[in-house]
Amino acid sequence: MHRLLPPALQAGTKIIAVSPDPLSRVRMMVPKVTSVTHKEFMVELLSDADHAVTDRYGLRNPESVARGWYVPHPTTYVIDKKGIVRWKETEKDYRVRPTNTRILKELQKLP
Repeated sequence: MHRLLPPALQAGTKIIAVSPDPLSRVRMMVPKVTSVTHKEFMVELLSDADHAVTDRYGLRNPESVARGWYVPHPTTYVIDKKGIVRWKETEKDYRVRPTNTRILKELQKLP
């Protein structure tokens, strides 16, 4: 995603992903992804193994919990430099995510 941004947006944009996996598993993602892409990993990965962030934002997926595993509703936020949420998209299906084009459209609206 970061490489798709116009140069003017690259310098001021940070991409952060929050995972329900424990930190040890999150740390394994960077070498795994870079070994496939052969490119620098441009996403900051955070662990939410205790689900505190997920619960604080109301993203707990009760259907996955009922099945015995924990997958929060996937949510994408665009937050400006002042910390104001300018756009949010939440899906019920963990396999559905907004396209890079859709996210870029929202980033370009930032003041």
